[in-house]
Amino acid sequence: MNPQVHEVFRALGDSNRLKIVNGLLLECQNVNEISEGIGLSQPLTSHHLKILRGVGIVRMEIQATFRYY
Repeated sequence: MNPQVHEVFRALGDSNRLKIVNGLLLECQNVNEISEGIGLSQPLTSHHLKILRGVGIVRMEIQATFRYY
């Protein structure tokens, strides 16, 4: 299912999510690296990444026990 345009804009309307997307444009990272880079807790970062994945802005790849975005 393709997300509606308003869902994509709503997902990008949060400044923390914009920081995550901006950081991921440079390289794939795991949640720990992303959290440290933007100064958020790991659970909060995971929550924001879940929203971004839900609308198709980021994708996740699992390698061993790590999830890379």
